[in-house]
Amino acid sequence: MRTAYVPHADDTDFVQPGTLYREVLSPADREHLVSTIVGHMSDGVERTVQERAVTLWRQVDAELGLRLAQGLGLAAPVAALASSRRP
Repeated sequence: MRTAYVPHADDTDFVQPGTLYREVLSPADREHLVSTIVGHMSDGVERTVQERAVTLWRQVDAELGLRLAQGLGLAAPVAALASSRRP
């Protein structure tokens, strides 16, 4: 029987890349991904475009988005964020 696809609530463009980042890539692979993206986004890309791209990457994975933002100088360092969260 053929029927139209009914999307699930968790069907987004970010589920599969997020799973890939968190569950498939090794820590070294994640580091390479971050450095590659930061390298390309640093090469003459306007700040507003960088900010929009980081917003999208944060939907893939919050930690990935944070690391990219830090690499592009758009966020505070992790140590500063961690210390601000402590009671």
